[in-house]
Amino acid sequence: MTDDIFLAHDAIARALRELGVDTMFGLMGDSNLFMVDAFVRTLKGRFVPATHEAGAVLMAMGHAVMTDDVGVATVTQGPGLSNTITPLIDGSKGNVPVVLLCGETPVDDPEHLQAVAQRALIDASGAGYARLRGPGTIAEDVAAAFRRARTERRPIVLNMPTQMMWEKATYSGLPSAPRKAAYSPAEGDAIDDAIGIIAAARRPLVLAGRGAISAKSTLIEFAERIGAPLATTLKAKGLFNGAEYNLGVFGTLSTPAAAEVIATTDCVISFGAGLNRFTTAQGANVSGRRLIQIDDTPTELGRRHRPDAAIVGDPALVARMLMKWLDEAEISSSCATDTIDAAALSAPILLPRDTSRPGTVDLSRAIE
Repeated sequence: MTDDIFLAHDAIARALRELGVDTMFGLMGDSNLFMVDAFVRTLKGRFVPATHEAGAVLMAMGHAVMTDDVGVATVTQGPGLSNTITPLIDGSKGNVPVVLLCGETPVDDPEHLQAVAQRALIDASGAGYARLRGPGTIAEDVAAAFRRARTERRPIVLNMPTQMMWEKATYSGLPSAPRKAAYSPAEGDAIDDAIGIIAAARRPLVLAGRGAISAKSTLIEFAERIGAPLATTLKAKGLFNGAEYNLGVFGTLSTPAAAEVIATTDCVISFGAGLNRFTTAQGANVSGRRLIQIDDTPTELGRRHRPDAAIVGDPALVARMLMKWLDEAEISSSCATDTIDAAALSAPILLPRDTSRPGTVDLSRAIE
């Protein structure tokens, strides 16, 4: 392949399109204006403008969650970046893979009106810092930012020096298209412990978080295999809609019918859930119960609650492995769902009506 010569801003846009990016959110300024123009006008990408930089990053985060892929946003330098700090903090805490392309003021102009300590801001937010090294490494640097966002499961802020945007860049395409990392569950004590806990459970429950959205069908099959009801975190709400024994949200927002089932649970098998204070109802929903935690991000395991078995791996792959070993060991279903009233779980919640004050709006009627 022969190398092509482009201006740096065009090379950045080409790298994004080659990575499969079709939608980018953001606000334009002098540092990213021509990159966005090349992305849309020349390469036929879609740019969704926001009214505030924070909104641009939040839209990219929503896109990442719904597509199970890396979200992309762009803002200008200085105050443009500082306006994104709050959503960057949220994305870092929530393990949302996003690449934020932001401008960077010229290093030889410390008195520039938009000059701020960008790396310090990024580090303080919990996001990862990256920077274009030069016109000759643009494709490699953009690809590396995407690889980091996927593997580190957090926003990566790629700084684009403004003075570089009009420099000539040698572009030969991506060194290799970065793909999602493959997480295979390790065999050993953790798997053995999990099998033993599931075999001994009489009323197990399968909990799915946002990190397990792509494993929906496998988790439904797994829950049916062990005779367990299904529940989700708030961020994965609606994942199991239509399943017979769907409890809905697990935690402080559980319905009364779901709360009754959760109260009798003796084992929680968590897939891709952070197990924060709201999901666990300040710890009450996991206290006194065996906990199996499965996540493809090692740092999430035991982050808030100590699991009895912790497994690093893709939720769907782990669920299939568990079913395989349960079958080989001839471990039967717990049949816990036999005692659950499925109709009660799906019954509408009747809220009290307030008709005591004429001329006012009844809140329960308004939110239906």
